[in-house]
Amino acid sequence: MLEILKIKNIAIIDSAEIQFTPGLNILSGETGAGKSIIIEAISLLLGSRASIELIRAGANEAVVEGFFRISDIPWMSSRLNQAGFESQGSELLVKRTVHRAGRHRISINGELATLSTLQNLCEGLIDLCGQNEHQSLLKNQTQLSLLDQYGALTEQTKKFASQFNQVRSLNQEKSQLERASEERTSRAAFLRYQIDEITQAALSMNEDEALHREKQLLQSAEVRAQTGESIVQILESEDQGTQNSLRAALQKAKTLTHLDPSSQTLSETLLRALAEVEEASLYLGRYLNSIELDSERLQTIQDRLSLIADLKRKYGPQIKEILEKLEQFQEEYQNLDQVGDQLQAVAQQLRESRELMIQSGQKLSASRKKISNRLSTSVTRELKDLKMGDAQFVVDIATKQDTDDWNATGGDQIQFLVQTNRGEPSRPIGKIASGGELSRLMLSIRRVIADRGGIGVYLFDEIDAGIGGQTAFQVGKKLKSVAEYNQVICITHLPQVASFADHHLVVRKGSQKDRTTTQILELSIKERQEEIARMLGGPVLTRKSLANASELLELAGT
Repeated sequence: MLEILKIKNIAIIDSAEIQFTPGLNILSGETGAGKSIIIEAISLLLGSRASIELIRAGANEAVVEGFFRISDIPWMSSRLNQAGFESQGSELLVKRTVHRAGRHRISINGELATLSTLQNLCEGLIDLCGQNEHQSLLKNQTQLSLLDQYGALTEQTKKFASQFNQVRSLNQEKSQLERASEERTSRAAFLRYQIDEITQAALSMNEDEALHREKQLLQSAEVRAQTGESIVQILESEDQGTQNSLRAALQKAKTLTHLDPSSQTLSETLLRALAEVEEASLYLGRYLNSIELDSERLQTIQDRLSLIADLKRKYGPQIKEILEKLEQFQEEYQNLDQVGDQLQAVAQQLRESRELMIQSGQKLSASRKKISNRLSTSVTRELKDLKMGDAQFVVDIATKQDTDDWNATGGDQIQFLVQTNRGEPSRPIGKIASGGELSRLMLSIRRVIADRGGIGVYLFDEIDAGIGGQTAFQVGKKLKSVAEYNQVICITHLPQVASFADHHLVVRKGSQKDRTTTQILELSIKERQEEIARMLGGPVLTRKSLANASELLELAGT
């Protein structure tokens, strides 16, 4: 329910805080007093477009706030969580600020929000019904939901929606497999080529590094041989070779040792040096014998490195990545062989799921057609109570024969039709010509579905236009009945309707410091009697008008 509505600087309302209560809340007042401003303010809370023309003259911004109690509509808490807003238990606070410079702001439970978020969040929170406003009730989808609520078909519709979504998912999977099957042959051939190309290369880890080292050795063979020969010449030259020089020095060192035994260390050192040089000469000989000037091997290595470089360009910068690609290609190639089996299995599952969905859809349609007769009868009966004795309300159901045209709600197209006068055809409720008839029709439908849930607050904006007398009294009684299950806020000029109020507010326009102002006042029991008397007999209260007001309140039971 809407507990508090705050309005600041909207049109002729300077500042107002309106307290609403459960049950039937009546707003009355003279024409032009500002009742429509309240409707504008509530519409802003629901996400209507804001205009700077709403801002009170002399003010820079207008503000409207609504405090809702949402404990009885759990779907609102779910919406808040899905939209990413903190759910404050059973409370919802919506605030809109309209700035003259165009800087409009929206907040939900204290967090900034966009207009589309507000619209999605508050859809169904308040149902606004006026003489020329049809709102959600005129939407075919809403009509279908109302029919399902009326017939307690919610679980049945959920079951069908689940089956429909499963069929849709299987259809998508089947389509993907069919496309994969069409592409399988060409893809398989390409994969086979890639697998063979990598496999035939017979790569080994770090092979390229080893080949590069061997290539460098082969390319430097001649230089290495020449360098080795130069070293041999230095070590083994007969004239100035290192070995001969060391041998001569060693002989002289031995002579020195005979003359001076303390020089023995020198002889030993030269002997070791000669041994090391002779060992170096032996190693050098073996090394020179190992050097091969193999141009064929060098060409083979270059060809191999060229092949590896080509594979790297195609499949990865390193041999490791190329081998990993090979595993991926082999796995995909194996999976392609399974596409046919998968397609067959999914097609069979789709046939079975589709058959179950069709059966559920047919049962749901049958249930709806059965319930539609009861709803049609109930609404028609309500219309007769509202002095529309010739009216006939009909719920028209057309089931689509092609199941491919079904959606998550089933294969049914719902339309609320009404015949207001004998001899005239039934027409969609949105095309009713008379505002008074449309008002009563709207009220009748709401009266029948009032205890079925789905709507938080019903807001009736002068739906009693064009009616009066006994019919107006019946309208008040119906509104009171709707208010047993939902909070109802009703703007009215009819005393018969106002007499049923659980909570009566009056909208009054006045002047203050050369400015027109509007006040919204809660009426006491005595003030309420006076307001009803004013609505009955005009601005001057008389004993007779007060007596008539008292009698009307007694008849309404308030």
